[in-house]
Amino acid sequence: MMMLIRHALPADNARARDIVRHSLQAFAIEAEFDGLDRAIGAIGREDSPNAIELVAEWHQQVCACLAIQDIGHGCGKLSGFHADAACCGHGIGRALLSRAIDEARQRGLSRLILDTCADMHAAIRLYQSLGWQRIADPSPDAGADRSYELTL
Repeated sequence: MMMLIRHALPADNARARDIVRHSLQAFAIEAEFDGLDRAIGAIGREDSPNAIELVAEWHQQVCACLAIQDIGHGCGKLSGFHADAACCGHGIGRALLSRAIDEARQRGLSRLILDTCADMHAAIRLYQSLGWQRIADPSPDAGADRSYELTL
């Protein structure tokens, strides 16, 4: 099997951080694992605040990651959805995000939200193709300029 979606393990933390760091650098953004990127920076760790943490493997290498925090009232916040550029175009992001949506439903969440940047075109196309709808833009300190939600 070339692609595998699974729950993150402690050993995945360093690789996930590298994926996020490189992905954000492509948009001239520096990862802030002690700030805005705290949720994904905790992936796989025992003290993680995340309800759902998934990674995708491509040819037995972790190549994509995401985290969802339960923020209450049936709502989850997707963060840290990033893929290594080398695995893009193979449906890995779609498979990873679809699995996360399924797990959020199974956990009883009724809605997911996310913040992103307008220049992250591929991610936005993916979100929209899966039914995410644009909502009010996030606050200026969010580190993003667009928000989306998905009713589960």
